[in-house]
Amino acid sequence: MPFLYHLPSSLIYALFMGLAAGAAALACLIFAPLVRAPQTKEMLDVAMRTTGAVTAALTLTLAFCAVQARSQMADAQRQVQAEAAEIGGLFRLAERMGPTGQVLLPVLGRYLHSVSTEEFTTMAASGRHPATQRAAEALEHAVYAAAATLSDRVAADLLDEADQVEAAREARLHAATAGLPAQFWTLILVLAVLMVATGPLYPARAHVVAMLAVQAAGLGALVGFVFLMDQPFRGSIAVSTEPYQAVERSIAHRAAALHPARHVSH
Repeated sequence: MPFLYHLPSSLIYALFMGLAAGAAALACLIFAPLVRAPQTKEMLDVAMRTTGAVTAALTLTLAFCAVQARSQMADAQRQVQAEAAEIGGLFRLAERMGPTGQVLLPVLGRYLHSVSTEEFTTMAASGRHPATQRAAEALEHAVYAAAATLSDRVAADLLDEADQVEAAREARLHAATAGLPAQFWTLILVLAVLMVATGPLYPARAHVVAMLAVQAAGLGALVGFVFLMDQPFRGSIAVSTEPYQAVERSIAHRAAALHPARHVSH
């Protein structure tokens, strides 16, 4: 359901809660008269134990999935920070090279801007962004052209730093579609169906239906939370682009500081 990631988080919570509550209520209202479970104390006790066991299993599964999704989110954020650091390292290296490295700075700036504004927002759905790929190729050509005019040691450092930037991008693109394995969602769906299936064991009275709906809505909220955290690079709860923006601000600040100095020197 990729289209759901474009919805606000509050709407996703409402959607999952509403679906879960509605399914539980309807299962009781529609199927309880057909099942006609004996309304004895023993039967109600069995029904409550069954519902409680399934609810506990589903809650435990959702809690584990939430922890796993949060861990994936943290790993993805560290990956973005590492890539931003590599780009910043290449910028500082080019800056120290003098006139030869100055040629790289605008090319690197365009690449960084394309990563944060174009590729980052679409890579989870479509992978590499064409504009960012062109900017990456332009950066690679500029790096090789600059390396050809430098000493072997400095050229090796420049090429190694450029390789690190490329490797960081590849790692981010690889992680863009990362999420919880399908087996987890299958288990969540099976347990949710089992929980709803216990509804017909209860009498279809207003307070019983309301109790089942409230319980299902709470579990639906947990499912919505796991869904929001499932894809680190999608939705309203996603990895931040702040590390890239911080590098952009640093580059702009250093460039503004250099221009007056050059003007005075002339």
